[in-house]
Amino acid sequence: MILTSLKIKNFRSFGNEETNIDLSDISAFIGSNSSGKTAAIQAIQKMFGITQSERTLVKGDFHVSPFSQPNSLEEMNLSIEVKIEFPELTDSEQKLGKKSIPPFFLHFVIDEPNGNPHIRIRLEGKWTAGTTPEGEIEQKLYFITKAEGQEIGENNMSPVSPHQRSKIQMIYVPAIREPLTQLKNASGTILWRILNSISWPTDMDQQIKSEMKAVDTLFNGIDGIGDIKKIIKDQWGKYHSDIRYQDAHLEFNSTTLDSILKKLEIQFSPTQELNSYTIDKLGDGLRSLFYLSLVSSLLEIEQKVSKNTFAALTILAVEEPENHISPHLLGKVVENLNEIAKKDNAQVLLTSHSESIIKRISPEDICHLRIDKSLGYSVANRIILPSKESDAYKYIKEAVKAYPEIYFAKLVILGEGDTEEIVIPKFLKVNGIYSYDAGISIAPLGGRHVNHMWKLLNQLEIPHITLLDLDRERGGGGWGRIKYVLNKLIDNGHNREELLEYYQGNIPAILTSKELKEMEKWSLEEEALSSMDSWIEKLEEEKYNVFFSSPIDLDFVMLEQFPDAYKDTMVNGPQLPLESEEPEEYREKVNSCIQATLKSKKATGHTFTKDQHELMVWYNSLFLGRGKPSTHIDALTKISETELLKNSPEVFEKLIERIKLLIKM
Repeated sequence: MILTSLKIKNFRSFGNEETNIDLSDISAFIGSNSSGKTAAIQAIQKMFGITQSERTLVKGDFHVSPFSQPNSLEEMNLSIEVKIEFPELTDSEQKLGKKSIPPFFLHFVIDEPNGNPHIRIRLEGKWTAGTTPEGEIEQKLYFITKAEGQEIGENNMSPVSPHQRSKIQMIYVPAIREPLTQLKNASGTILWRILNSISWPTDMDQQIKSEMKAVDTLFNGIDGIGDIKKIIKDQWGKYHSDIRYQDAHLEFNSTTLDSILKKLEIQFSPTQELNSYTIDKLGDGLRSLFYLSLVSSLLEIEQKVSKNTFAALTILAVEEPENHISPHLLGKVVENLNEIAKKDNAQVLLTSHSESIIKRISPEDICHLRIDKSLGYSVANRIILPSKESDAYKYIKEAVKAYPEIYFAKLVILGEGDTEEIVIPKFLKVNGIYSYDAGISIAPLGGRHVNHMWKLLNQLEIPHITLLDLDRERGGGGWGRIKYVLNKLIDNGHNREELLEYYQGNIPAILTSKELKEMEKWSLEEEALSSMDSWIEKLEEEKYNVFFSSPIDLDFVMLEQFPDAYKDTMVNGPQLPLESEEPEEYREKVNSCIQATLKSKKATGHTFTKDQHELMVWYNSLFLGRGKPSTHIDALTKISETELLKNSPEVFEKLIERIKLLIKM
């Protein structure tokens, strides 16, 4: 069995609009601090926590809108509902379903013909003002035996018995670790559940008592022990004369299974010391790792070894598993959590701020949480990827796993490659913007699937700016690049008429579908280039935030703006014949470099100036003949911050202003 959805209403940071969160074998909740990650986990704990205190609602569990007057509230209500499905129903031998199906069979619901049976369990809480500040709280846990979307009456609600509730148990590991409580053999702990899953012989206590007599005899034979026992007994007799408990015995052994198990503890060896290490001597990191190991052991025992019917489903909820763990072990932690999640009797929930953790979780299993400032409560969004049949699916999935920091960013800047990752932070810094402090993430994900990144970021409501290469005179560049951006912005929900509006003189017009379709064939003559600049300026507007490195790419922009610094990175630069002395050789060299730069043997470079043609000779050597990152790193060390500010490319001046606006500097 598995929880497949969670619905929360008016619980802690979740408001009065029901929030629906899809769950899987392993689900990760991510988002900034106080966005609702812990609240989502604790909502489930209120239903299936191990102890009574974990399941009891308190006043602080009821959501209070920041726009309301708390003192005027007379009544508050909350609800938490889970949908539980049973994949084990497909097991023809019903081995897996022997524990999980019988307790819930009478409460199965089917939403549609031939649909999969499932159950709905809802917790409802009601707070009313009383004579104390905490007020009065009522809570009920019950099954709903109506399909979703249908009206629910009293006949469709039945209470969940303690036995049924206990078949689903949640082990909650908070961000502030107290692993010793779970690693000791105390009632309700993991170790206690493991030991109690063993079928002990019925006469175990008698066997222990018989075997321990030899130990007691050994101690009694030691000089002084008899005197100590007599003195204790005599002194007790002076204070207590009741026939009950009149004798006090000093025992040197445990005579029952329960007393022995209570003293049981796990030890680790070998160590640098002669004695074994107990759990309390381990560091926090090793305790956390062993904690997860013990959970895995428990689930394995309950599934394969135990004859007792403990929980049919154990939910392990771990807050910030990266706490106390060294970075190189985080991969192992996620691997362990995935192994636990694969067990038929387990499900894993986790929260994290660690990129190392998140990049190891499939994007489909991630739920992004944020606070909607206009509404004042948490909003949850699953990560939606392109169709699995599309070429973009694998690219986007791997891209967001490679750059998980975008999930936590206040602003994402999408570039096309390594150049943007190197150059943009430098210009941010000289303008007094530090990406980490400002929550800015720079990711080279602005390539041909950039529209899917826009969809993802729009869905998560993360502001973003895109810097693309114009690639004028390159295949698919120039008008083709602008056409692509216009089409994808429309696909992302932008108003088509607003986006495609342009001016013929002073008269407004809107591009027709046919005109847009044929845009890549538009002219590159001087008047057309002026029109291209107008479209570029339109896309730079705040509602679109798409900028272009023009006329080719950011590499050419930097070379054109800081030619000396880039040329100095080469000891032996390209040899360009003098045009006055060797005109043929000059034209041949320049033409070959134009074709190489524009990536076409048909390229003429007619939209570029003579100076730009000569820079293409250097472009060919600097960026096509060797690695771009090393060239930019070397060149930037030769340019002072004053010069960077003074000669900043126009696109960066616009970019910086927009960034300041979006991060409210």
